[in-house]
Amino acid sequence: MEEKNLFEVRGETLIVYLPEELDHHAAGQIRRETDSLFVSKKIRDVIFDYKHTAFMDSSGIGLVMGRYREVRYLKGDVYVVGVQEKMKRILDISGLYRIARKKESVEEALHDIEM
Repeated sequence: MEEKNLFEVRGETLIVYLPEELDHHAAGQIRRETDSLFVSKKIRDVIFDYKHTAFMDSSGIGLVMGRYREVRYLKGDVYVVGVQEKMKRILDISGLYRIARKKESVEEALHDIEM
């Protein structure tokens, strides 16, 4: 997992480009880095890009839910974008679609945030 390509900050929005496998190890690394970025960059909204993600276990679900708790406190939102067919069912069953806004792309989510 290459950290340099996983995160992008645009204003108060953090974009997380999730890896192919979002397991316990990857989720832990992403959680630590996002915690740091929340403080240093004053993040309000988070976009999780699932474009390349083919596997996610419960730690990946926990990662998204944890970031949701952070942004709700700041009156922000969590977005999930680029979700492939296989992952749609996992996100639906996990209940993440009830707390996160679904958009097709990072650009669409950024447009929604700007409105």
